[in-house]
Amino acid sequence: MDVKEFQDSRNSELDVFSKQYSFLKQQYSSTLSSAIQESDPAKQQELIQQVQQLNTQMADEIRTILNTLNKGAQGFDPKTLDDLTADLIQYQKDYAEIERTKDRVNTLKLIHTSTLKNLDTATTWYYIFVGVLIMLCFLVAFQVFKSPFSSGSSWLTGMTLSPS
Repeated sequence: MDVKEFQDSRNSELDVFSKQYSFLKQQYSSTLSSAIQESDPAKQQELIQQVQQLNTQMADEIRTILNTLNKGAQGFDPKTLDDLTADLIQYQKDYAEIERTKDRVNTLKLIHTSTLKNLDTATTWYYIFVGVLIMLCFLVAFQVFKSPFSSGSSWLTGMTLSPS
C-alpha cells in the first residue's frame, strides 16, 4: 500500500468516524436532557444507564480512531488528535463522576450545564469572528471604491478608448 492509499483509507475511516461520533454526541445530549427532565425515577435510572452506555460507546469510538490515526500520524492534523483526546478525557471524567455520585440527576445537570456553557462560548466566538469578517469586507470594499476618487482623476478616464 503506498502512502496515498494509506492516507485515503485513513481519511475515509475518519469520515465514517465523524458521522458516527456526531450521531452519538447528539444521542448523548438528547438522552442526557431526557434523563434530567424525567420525573419517573425508574425511567430516569434507565435513561442514566443509556447516558453511561453512550458515554462508553463514544469513548470507545474515540480510542479506536486515535489508534488508527496514530499508526501513521505524518501529514495528519495534530489539532484533530488533540481535540479527540480532550473529548476522550472529558467523557471519561463525566462517566467517573456519574458513577461516583449518589445524586446522579444533579451530576447530569452539571454535565449538561458545562456542555451548554462550552457551546455558548463557541457560539459567541463564532459570531465575533463573523462580525469581524463582515466589517473587514466592508472596509476592503470601501477602500476599493475610495482609492480611484481620491487620486484626483476620474476612474472613467482610464477606461476611455484611444483610436488605433
